Amino acid sequence: MGKYILSILETELKTPKPYGMYHLIWLICTLFVIILLFFRRNKNNEKQLKIVIGTYSIIAFILEALKQFIWAVEYDSITNSFIWDYQWYAFPFQFCTMPMYVCLICLFLNKNKIRNALLSFVAFTTILGSIASAIIPDTLFVSDVLINIHAMWLHLGSLVVSIYLIMSKEVKLNIKSYFSGIMVFLITIILANILNVSIYNSGILNGETFNMFYISPYFASTLPVFDIIYKTIPYPLFLVFYFVVLSFGSLIIFTIAKVINKINYKNK
Repeated sequence: MGKYILSILETELKTPKPYGMYHLIWLICTLFVIILLFFRRNKNNEKQLKIVIGTYSIIAFILEALKQFIWAVEYDSITNSFIWDYQWYAFPFQFCTMPMYVCLICLFLNKNKIRNALLSFVAFTTILGSIASAIIPDTLFVSDVLINIHAMWLHLGSLVVSIYLIMSKEVKLNIKSYFSGIMVFLITIILANILNVSIYNSGILNGETFNMFYISPYFASTLPVFDIIYKTIPYPLFLVFYFVVLSFGSLIIFTIAKVINKINYKNK
């Protein structure tokens, strides 16, 4: 029974192409949901917020669990047994998986400073990864159907959440919210590198790559632009560069949201 379930989960089709039919359908659906939420948004509506972040995070966790399972388990037809071989490079603590954790945590939090900081992080910072993935999805698509569904839901779903948080004013458009989100970002960077250092030195990788946030001191960054910077400057400066660049990108998102909000206010 187990092998049939695994074979279904590992169903393969032709790898989708960027801006091909599969990608475009997801982009259109994302735009449709954003427009729908825009017209149905209610300011300070706790129930609506919980539905949005809860739907995203719970489905994201289910898809992530299935992804981890099919990449870690293989069926050996000769011995008629399952083999566990965890793929450490796919460990789910990357910049783009942060909305999944944050939304699930906020699902159980009342409105307070901590929740505002976490949601500000999603609204202004992780949205950078979502936008980049929506525009340049080349590395996201594989031949596994489930993995492709997971990739689009994780990245485009978090894009919907980020935009919803801004347009519903669940996240306040003030400099305090921006800096609280940046503090959360800094904490996630520290946690990612604690994992990078501890897992690498634990001796369990067996030669595999483990590079959370792509900032490990042991494995070169593979992010565009950052891969070049990683090789040209000392590692501590690279970390500073990484933090400053993404914080500045977050500031741009915050500023755009602020400007749009002012335009809407004037029009009203």
